[in-house]
Amino acid sequence: MGSMGKKYALITFGCQMNLHDAERISGILEGDGWAPSAGEEDADAVILLTCCVRESAEQRLYGRLSSLKSLKERRPVIIAVGGCLAQKEGSRLMQRAPHVDLVFGTHRYPEIAGLLAEAERGGVCDTSMLGVPITGTPYRRGDHFRAWVTITHGCDNYCSYCIVPFVRGREESRPMDEVMEEIEAHVADGVREINLLGQNVNSYRRKEEGRSALAQLLRRLGERFPDTWIRFTTSHPRDFDLEIMRAVAETPNVCEYVHLPLQAGSDRILKAMNRGYTRAEYLEKAQALRRMVDGLSLATDIIVGFPGETEEDFRLTLDMAESCRFDAAFTFLYNPREGTAAARMPDDVPGEVKQARLERLMEVTRRLTAESLKREVGMEQAVLVYGPSRKDPRRWAARTMNNKLVHFPREEQDLGGKLVRVSITASGSWSLQGKPAEVLG
Repeated sequence: MGSMGKKYALITFGCQMNLHDAERISGILEGDGWAPSAGEEDADAVILLTCCVRESAEQRLYGRLSSLKSLKERRPVIIAVGGCLAQKEGSRLMQRAPHVDLVFGTHRYPEIAGLLAEAERGGVCDTSMLGVPITGTPYRRGDHFRAWVTITHGCDNYCSYCIVPFVRGREESRPMDEVMEEIEAHVADGVREINLLGQNVNSYRRKEEGRSALAQLLRRLGERFPDTWIRFTTSHPRDFDLEIMRAVAETPNVCEYVHLPLQAGSDRILKAMNRGYTRAEYLEKAQALRRMVDGLSLATDIIVGFPGETEEDFRLTLDMAESCRFDAAFTFLYNPREGTAAARMPDDVPGEVKQARLERLMEVTRRLTAESLKREVGMEQAVLVYGPSRKDPRRWAARTMNNKLVHFPREEQDLGGKLVRVSITASGSWSLQGKPAEVLG
């Protein structure tokens, strides 16, 4: 296909699903003779994988595209845009940024090598949604010690604010034996941490088999790979049942970290969001998880300023944050996404009110995170070392099983990808400080 010796640069925006898609794009291109470039300046193709869940990600993409325009004016280079925003915008994206040569949707990345070859001859836009064949697609992992494994693709929930079902398609789950086989290959290759991915991992195999098989998968992974840490994201509160809680509690290598998006603390707003649970049901599950899972870290997402949100609705959200004692919270201002049900509702919360509420919420969640971290001081924890800290390369950055970030001094020994026992000596707003006690392997 004439791609031998060509170089690609891959820029990824958004969620873990995009990071995993990027690994597969890298694997496909390198199998076709492409090589990763040192940067955009020496690339024959610059590929941007996009997100459209938040307006900020969309703005970042168009900012990056405008900076790539000057690169294209200086020399021949293919500019390709894929992922969720590409799926949503299609040919409109090429109209807005005419220097883009290729737009490919969320189901088209397995054909990336052929699409780039086609784009050399003229502009291509392919957003057909025919299903994504995950099995057998090559990948190049970003880290040697951890891997992302998709278990479900797409979503059937249609939360009123969310664009994902429209850009990722209907939910499909992979067969369990196929997932086990992929993980076996990763573990044989030295992977220490597996991250199971899906828009809603709790409904894994429910569509195909009539009930969720996530608990069964977690137990099988615990039995087959007892020395490998298992994480999973993202969970939907409606589908997080006792069986899954028990599997987390009873399987030693399943990490004690649950990301359970609340989104709002008011039943009225939850109903308008089409979330499928009440505040009482969410709180009951959060409390059950705390009782059952020792050392649990509970993280969440919260949206502020959804259409119709009153001061009382917002107060109920603050109250839920306090009641659930979230260890970490990702907080967002509501902004309408074209094509969703909520986009047809009047966006009636003034911008300055949204911003003020967000700041009040962040004040609460920052305090809760700091309190959660403080409770770890004086303890010894096993951590997986992810690599040198980005802010201070003289220190290692590592994560505990319950996903708390730990920094400790770098010495001569290379600990990247190793399990280390660390004594926690201090806590800050977002992370812990420690000193290494023992390298576990």
